[in-house]
Amino acid sequence: MNVIRSLLPVVVVSVLAGCVTAPTSPPSPVETAALAVLASDAGLREKARACQELGDFGGPASVPALAALLGKEHLADYARSGLEGIKDPSAGEALRAALPTLEGRYLAGVVNSLGVRRDTAALPALQKLALDPKRGAAEAEAAIASLGMIATPAAAKTLQTILVSGPAALRVPAAHAALVAAEQLVRDGNTTAARAVLNAVVQALPPGHLATAANDRVAALSGAPVSSARK
Repeated sequence: MNVIRSLLPVVVVSVLAGCVTAPTSPPSPVETAALAVLASDAGLREKARACQELGDFGGPASVPALAALLGKEHLADYARSGLEGIKDPSAGEALRAALPTLEGRYLAGVVNSLGVRRDTAALPALQKLALDPKRGAAEAEAAIASLGMIATPAAAKTLQTILVSGPAALRVPAAHAALVAAEQLVRDGNTTAARAVLNAVVQALPPGHLATAANDRVAALSGAPVSSARK
């Protein structure tokens, strides 16, 4: 009986240990110093450098400080670059949360960063931006380019929609994005989706270097050329 009683605390501690989430690592000295710079009255150059350091050495603790700069002139690009470099999912969450709060080049920049991160959770928002006729060309083109970088089958489907039935002004940006997406889809082993989006380029564009490039890549995938670009 005494043996059993002596073992009970060990069992209880072991069970509870399995229910406790491991603590997040504290910020490194470099991260702490960079965050202090952002919170100070330091100059633009120092704060830009701090954003770069947080992209290299930062973690979740750095995300709020960088996210607060996404709409700030002169520092927005550095803040985005910092968030691109932070592997923690909270960086992607911060970029997605910023989408409805920004406009113009700031919005286009965040959209681009989501593409760089290949943030699949951003797909619905990026698809909406790419297909929204009320959006400016720069914002729509940024969304299209990011869909090409994310390069999932769902992203490729949106590019196909734009190529087939989207505004004529967006078909060339969509073709560029489709070529990028196709390369990634092939690397991911999804040659069917790659072939489909490349065929959409061939059919949507008049003869030219983009249609030729798409046709050549389809031929390389299938072993035989598809129909030539539409006349």
